[in-house]
Amino acid sequence: MIVLRTFHILGGALWFGMAFLFTGFLGPAAGELGPAAGPVMSNLVKKRKIATVIAALAITTVIAGWTLWLKNALAYPSIGDWLTSPFGLVLTLGGIVATFAAQYGIRGIGNNVERLVAVGDEVAASGGPPTAEQGAALARLGAEIEKHSKVDIVLLFVAVFAMATARYW
Repeated sequence: MIVLRTFHILGGALWFGMAFLFTGFLGPAAGELGPAAGPVMSNLVKKRKIATVIAALAITTVIAGWTLWLKNALAYPSIGDWLTSPFGLVLTLGGIVATFAAQYGIRGIGNNVERLVAVGDEVAASGGPPTAEQGAALARLGAEIEKHSKVDIVLLFVAVFAMATARYW
């Protein structure tokens, strides 16, 4: 149980923290700097595999969380008793939100960040300004990442709030 809780809590803290850092600071700064942010973003995404790390933290957190959820649910006389208890209901809702946040973030942020960096690297390699097609792709991907990041951080906040307060409902 302690190992699962450790994976769940540490994974969740790192996942939320990284999402907060990127949504609140790195993403907006990279957007304002434009091509000047390219080398740092390329290093983060290609060399340091940041999108893969965040996805792994999200998946680990969700799997450990649902395993803990099941262990708690089995301590109740029935699944109905578990789901109608305030503790069980809040954890269930938090788990659903966290699961959705993981899927939404991996698809809408991680995959698009990798695409954005690939286009940015193409532009940098050409030595000139982006073509109209590259410029449109950069703008579209940037807007998608921004939108998904804002939704994802709200979902993560709701999930963390549910987990942190479930015992007190």
